[in-house]
Amino acid sequence: MKIGLIGYGTIGREVAAAIKDGRAGRAVLVALLEADKKKLARARDEKLASTITADADEFFGADTEVIVEAAGHAALKMHAERALRSGRDILAVSAGAFADEEFYSAIKRTAEEHNRRFAIPSGSLAGLDAISAGAIGEIDKVTLTARKPPAAFKGTIAEQRASDTIDETVCLYDGPAREAATLFPQNVNVVASLSLAGVGFDRTTIKLYADPKVIRNIFELSARGEFGEVSLKLENIPYPENPKTGHLVVMSLIKAIRRLDDNFVVGF
Repeated sequence: MKIGLIGYGTIGREVAAAIKDGRAGRAVLVALLEADKKKLARARDEKLASTITADADEFFGADTEVIVEAAGHAALKMHAERALRSGRDILAVSAGAFADEEFYSAIKRTAEEHNRRFAIPSGSLAGLDAISAGAIGEIDKVTLTARKPPAAFKGTIAEQRASDTIDETVCLYDGPAREAATLFPQNVNVVASLSLAGVGFDRTTIKLYADPKVIRNIFELSARGEFGEVSLKLENIPYPENPKTGHLVVMSLIKAIRRLDDNFVVGF
């Protein structure tokens, strides 16, 4: 399975290494697209793909079958339709981009027209399988509470409110998932995935906290519906160089790549 990877940040580097080491199944990294000059230089130094470029035309000219996106909302919006129209399937981590209803509709339409698959891994949250199954019936409530160390909000609109100097928990957002996905694009892709799996962005709610007492990214999911009730808690260990991203996000994406080519699947 020939992979084209978009993005060589924390997630992209780990995924590329997993493909090289064989942890992503029978995948081969053929092409890498990275717009940032420093990250691009690093990728070229590490020589993990035959085509490593900042040029989208060169990237899409490579012989790939599946495009893996690990570069953020803007990159997904820029390249997703082209990937589908060119006959590739997509695995994408930036689920929050679908808070944009126009983009969501366009991608669904394009995937159907070209008979391609657009897939979003479960990412940093357990329980999406239960929510998506429960959504076959009626779901009354889906709420996610997220607690992260203040460092996870550097570079966001809440950076000052969530500075390293705070000594008590600060609620940064409490409301519908759609607005949260737009305000915190690097922090709440998880709630976007939850929304897409269940009752949508407007009926899914999130409470987002900066908590100086925690060192992990903590998610607590609560849902109730025709199926019954579910509640779970996950404590995700973040990457030191990028506390917005947890290890489980990367592991989930690697598992998804492997599953594309698996002959025996559990939990489908």
